Amino acid sequence: VEKAGTMFVTGPDVVKTVLGEDISFDDLGGAMTHGTKSGVAHFVAQNEYECMDYIKKLISFLPQNNTEEPPKQKTDDDPNRLDHNLINIIPDNPLQPNDMKEIINSIVDNNEFFEIYELFAPNIIVGYGRMNGKVV
Repeated sequence: VEKAGTMFVTGPDVVKTVLGEDISFDDLGGAMTHGTKSGVAHFVAQNEYECMDYIKKLISFLPQNNTEEPPKQKTDDDPNRLDHNLINIIPDNPLQPNDMKEIINSIVDNNEFFEIYELFAPNIIVGYGRMNGKVV
């Protein structure tokens, strides 16, 4: 949660003593630092409520233990539906980039893709979705 928690091995006082640099708690080990630079944080939430929503959503994709399958959910999204817009998403020029998030959202159930590490390594997409109710 932004402005609510920090995590680091040594604090700003040690950085000041060793390197002679002034750095704030947030800049050294705050949520945004770990969400964008270190990759330690999967999500950066604005407040505790948003953080809990992220956690609930994440848990909805995970099995309760290693012997179970991920939870399947009923969906009203037809697994045989066609998205005719997919033909237009891929550019004619092979050197032009594709909008991969748009492609992913168009094929998962109810167009719902739950991205993790969204702020870290923006050239990579990591997350969860469902297809015919099964976690992918």
